[in-house]
Amino acid sequence: MAYLVPISPLFIHLAALPLGPYKDKRKLLRYLGNHSYISPRAQISCPTLRLGPQCFIDDYVTIYAHPKAEGGIYLEGYVHIYRWSMIELGRGEGSLTVGSNSYIQPDCIFNVFIGSITIGANCMIAARCSFMPYQHGFADLTRPMREQPLTSKGDIVLEDDVWLGTNVTVMDGVTIGRGAIVGAGAVVTKDIPAYAIAAGVPAKVIGSRQPEAIHQHTN
Repeated sequence: MAYLVPISPLFIHLAALPLGPYKDKRKLLRYLGNHSYISPRAQISCPTLRLGPQCFIDDYVTIYAHPKAEGGIYLEGYVHIYRWSMIELGRGEGSLTVGSNSYIQPDCIFNVFIGSITIGANCMIAARCSFMPYQHGFADLTRPMREQPLTSKGDIVLEDDVWLGTNVTVMDGVTIGRGAIVGAGAVVTKDIPAYAIAAGVPAKVIGSRQPEAIHQHTN
């Protein structure tokens, strides 16, 4: 896919002033052609950030890459990231990729340390979701946990058309299958099959969107 450079932040700021608060600013995308909107109030320090056409990065979003980060952040076309969300790219080769037409609501956290995070196309990520493709080591009792090596069970993958409810946490090594739904407040520690409905701490499958599976579940 082709990635496009956003146009002048000053131009965007001036053009957005009469459009109103918050999501009203999305109206500006109509006039930007294939360019993306990055709010002047967003904090961006990531030389490997790449945007597809018509992306929207709201006020107070933070996108930060540590100096020794080797991976990148790749947003395909029509991705929206809303205010107070934070993406932090840590040391190593981990990357974040977000597929086209996926929406990330406010206060979400993506800590891209050790493992990568891949979000498919047409995903809906509700407010205050967290993605953690790593954990702190804790085996050495002679050192504080913050000084011990990070560990990971693998990358986090959300396939296309996944819906996460508010306050979902997705842990390292987890794949959530295409079309799955995860209920609010769940902590996902194991893979969720395609079209499943999962909830709880830890998250467990409680239903399915597929008619034949729903019938089996209720009989």
